[in-house]
Amino acid sequence: MLLGAGAAGLALAAGCSGAGDGGGRSLRVSTYGGNFEQAMSQHIYPLFTEATGIRVESMPQPAGLQFLLQLIEANKAGQTPMDLCISAPVDVMRGNAAGLWRAYEAAQIPNLANLPDSYVTRTPDGVAAVGAVGWFFTMVTNPQTISPTPTSWTELWAPGRRNAWGLAGTGAGPMYEVTAATYFNGPEMLNTQEGIRACVEKMAGLKANTRLWWESEGTMQTALENGEVQGGVYFADVAETLIQSGAPLEVVFPQEGPVIDFGSWCQPSASTKTAEAHEFINFMLTPEAQNLIASRMNAPPLIRPELLTLDDGVRAKVTSPTTPIATNLEARRLHMDFMVQQFSQMLAS
Repeated sequence: MLLGAGAAGLALAAGCSGAGDGGGRSLRVSTYGGNFEQAMSQHIYPLFTEATGIRVESMPQPAGLQFLLQLIEANKAGQTPMDLCISAPVDVMRGNAAGLWRAYEAAQIPNLANLPDSYVTRTPDGVAAVGAVGWFFTMVTNPQTISPTPTSWTELWAPGRRNAWGLAGTGAGPMYEVTAATYFNGPEMLNTQEGIRACVEKMAGLKANTRLWWESEGTMQTALENGEVQGGVYFADVAETLIQSGAPLEVVFPQEGPVIDFGSWCQPSASTKTAEAHEFINFMLTPEAQNLIASRMNAPPLIRPELLTLDDGVRAKVTSPTTPIATNLEARRLHMDFMVQQFSQMLAS
């Protein structure tokens, strides 16, 4: 995703539990910083305000566990700097366990019917999270140094690619799915600790070829731009933006498929803007909003494909020619700590 390196943090101790709307309805919406937040502010929030009269106060949010932990503590104190934020599935689960997220009333979000159920997180209390935006982890290469263009994830393990790659260096990341889909029967193997161990053993074969194990999107971006790495695993939408800026990159959709992940709209329970949040999410699930996400952010929309009207150029950037590899969320619910531990041990050995 276009997470942006410029979002250093949020004023989590600002002492505010509701938006200061200055008269009239308002909503504080936090999204991944950089180009994504800018595009939302320019192209989508004004349409929402025009349709509902609700003013959006846009703010960037940093990625990572530290942001979530700060938000949990602020929410416990009844202070939250935003009314809605975007959370990756792992953070949705962590937030649920900490009592962070308010459950939505599905009846107040009629456009929820536009969204496949796989992008809706339900708990006994109701809908805890609603899919906001998707992103692909694909292979990216520098065509000046990697030729011909690879067609398979197996290229990451190729003997001739020593110190070539930048790969996602977190145990919660997509390398599990890449490996499981390429060399095993798919990510379902990650539902058992035995399968996780087998996958990690195969991932160890990547170490000689990996120059950079990245956790921050910005770290990998810098490495791609300065030639420190010749390619690797990266966000397709960010890579497209770098290509538009002149970076010598090529986005490759391997024959095994890219890994697809997504972020969800979540509302901290200390926020008082429940009606406004329902209206915002309902708007974001319209074909109009989802078409704009695709065309302005180069990100895969999440609503059912038959509801979309994308031109061929946009469709080629935001859809995969092969079936994407779904992130195994159940494995992370059951075995997150074990997956992170095994991955970290593999890197350290």
